[in-house]
Amino acid sequence: MGWVMVGLALLVSFGVDFANTAQGGAIDLRNRITGFRLLEAGIDAYHYKWHEGEPPEFCDVYNNPKLPVSKTTATPALLMLHLPLAALPYRLAQFLWFFAQWLLLLGTGWLWLRACATSRQRWLVALFVTGFTYTAAWRLHAERGQAYVLLAFLFAGWLTVTLDPKRGNGFLAGFIAGFLVALRPPFLLLLPFLALHRRGQLPGAVAGLLLGFGLPLLIHPASWGDYFSAMETHSELYRNDIDPRPGPQSYPPTIEGIPTDILGNYVAIPYADFSAHALLRWIGFAPFPAWPPLLAVAAPFGFWLWLSRKQPAERLLPGLAAWFFLADLFLPAYRDSYNDVLILDVVLLGIVTAQKFPSEKFPWAAWPCALALPVGWAVYGFAPEAAWVIDLPALFFTLGAILFLFLFNERPVADQSSTLSG
Repeated sequence: MGWVMVGLALLVSFGVDFANTAQGGAIDLRNRITGFRLLEAGIDAYHYKWHEGEPPEFCDVYNNPKLPVSKTTATPALLMLHLPLAALPYRLAQFLWFFAQWLLLLGTGWLWLRACATSRQRWLVALFVTGFTYTAAWRLHAERGQAYVLLAFLFAGWLTVTLDPKRGNGFLAGFIAGFLVALRPPFLLLLPFLALHRRGQLPGAVAGLLLGFGLPLLIHPASWGDYFSAMETHSELYRNDIDPRPGPQSYPPTIEGIPTDILGNYVAIPYADFSAHALLRWIGFAPFPAWPPLLAVAAPFGFWLWLSRKQPAERLLPGLAAWFFLADLFLPAYRDSYNDVLILDVVLLGIVTAQKFPSEKFPWAAWPCALALPVGWAVYGFAPEAAWVIDLPALFFTLGAILFLFLFNERPVADQSSTLSG
């Protein structure tokens, strides 16, 4: 009966997301679809501006013509994964991606359910995933057509394979790690971890990295150069607090057979910037250079890695997952609540490994994350306008992620095999 209730709760949540998606044009998916189409046509996707008379398949109504860059910010490797969708009419692609988001979310939960050793752990995993789907963070992710759930799924794949005693130091795990770096640069933090704890994964990581970087070059040789150039410009615009939203513009009444007012529409789900640069701007330090916040995350990560270098890799994985969640806070870019999807792997891995720590049925570091769920439900339900209220779930998730960095300091329960041999 309990699992039936979980299934029904997920079905209701899916229905809410479906209704939200039907009202708009998944505006974040749109710039990735147009981005890949431009890439495929040999056009700079990161600086392109659409003009009347050009193919409607290239038109993104949120691409501000007054700025030197487009709205496309995904890496060329991530754009490549949109190849099947880009060939379809956009409205069909939009709903296929909506279904894909849910499949990737459930797939992430399934990977962690398989890794659970007890029924209690399976219940905790199922309840956390289900509860997360009711937060404003997930609602915004699903409605905007974001791709963080794809990263969460692939990272869960790497983590669960790395935990496997037989496959944890092999080519497959390394390949996933290398490909993740190409999909999103902060995953570069994986490479020093592999060099210290999983050297057997390094050949696979090189192969995954080469594939992720090489495939876009075959389609458009300048793609990566265009990307890095545009990211520098985006960083400057963001740090100078320049509004990226376009003003009123004239577009055809329909684009790809979709009424333009539907294509450009989105559901009013609360969102606010939650990042180190947003905090610095609030304090009055704006514009602030990009490199000090980046150094503020890279240096502690290096120290953490050195301090824990003699620990088994399995004990460090929850903290490693937490670092990837925290790294997004220090990027010179707008950080929205849909980034919070990355907390799933941190918490679910913590639940799976909790049995290794004394008297822990639920990892103590995950308690702030559990508290963030009802706060996230309230943010979606009451739609507050104050940014600090909207950011409360992200604040609790961040606190939990920081606590996960220190789990390796706790003495683990002795292995059963050691007890028997003793």
